Amino acid sequence: NISEIVTSNDGNIEESRMMRLGSEFSIIMMISLPESSQKNLSDQLETIDGIKFYLTETNKLPTHDSPTHVMSLSGGDNEGIVHYISDKLTVMGINILEIITDTKNAPITGSAIFLMKVKISLDENQINELSDRLNKIQSRLGLDITLDKI
Repeated sequence: NISEIVTSNDGNIEESRMMRLGSEFSIIMMISLPESSQKNLSDQLETIDGIKFYLTETNKLPTHDSPTHVMSLSGGDNEGIVHYISDKLTVMGINILEIITDTKNAPITGSAIFLMKVKISLDENQINELSDRLNKIQSRLGLDITLDKI
């Protein structure tokens, strides 16, 4: 058990995300750990069969940014949508906290439908400008886009 190994090495799990992508399962953890326990933790994790580990030192960022809105997008699975949308948000100075994408088949036609949820942090003065831009993008690319307050 990964959490047991972390705890037995005087570590503490501070943040974690777990998800399945295709047939693979991925876990990302931020742990605090005494420097003297790092080698032992690494050695113990490597004994678990069928799992690959990548350990790197990082710093916890301030958590003052919480998502205020979620943008949901669906439409034809066209190449470059993630880049296009994330670029538009970045140009506006909007902080993207999480992007989740997926595809599914349309019920009748079976064509691929692209789905994207973006958690963002907006100031009150950004909401109207973003809504206007999303309406233009929606019309131009034939997408269905909603912006909801969390």
